Amino acid sequence: MLVAIVAAIVFVADRITKVLVESKLPVGSSIDIAGPWIRISHVTNTGAAFGLLPERTTLLSILSVGAVFVIVFYYRRLAADSRLIAATLGMQLGGALGNLVDRIGQGYVVDFVDVGIPDGPRFWSFNVADSSIVVGIISVTVLLWWQERARSGPGARSGTTSLGRASSAQPRE
Repeated sequence: MLVAIVAAIVFVADRITKVLVESKLPVGSSIDIAGPWIRISHVTNTGAAFGLLPERTTLLSILSVGAVFVIVFYYRRLAADSRLIAATLGMQLGGALGNLVDRIGQGYVVDFVDVGIPDGPRFWSFNVADSSIVVGIISVTVLLWWQERARSGPGARSGTTSLGRASSAQPRE
């Protein structure tokens, strides 16, 4: 249930921010938020997150659908052990669905967060969905690593995981 709630929050936040950018800012224009360091820039992206694989909308749509199925599969296997893992999977699911709706509906994704150095290099533009996917992947990786380390490290026989849930493994005497 937590996966669905987090996914819905991310999806709605992504949709609202993209609609606001599309309705208030012409494509290619920018508004400074924190000087030239952080701007809102209306960009259309036919590629993956951060502009990777441009003009690959069909491929990326298929991969997004596959990602949704993988997230649902892993939810059933992993999230029962941890609310944190469930939340990170929800972040990824909401982000994947948010960008998938754009790809199918428009053939591109609306990106708008523009971060960079004044008069210097700029990071690729991104959106709420991209951020949620990246933060979700990093977080679930760290949580799973932490959980595995706690299971195999000192005190692993205590019967609990590092995330505070009882483990199903029984210690052997």
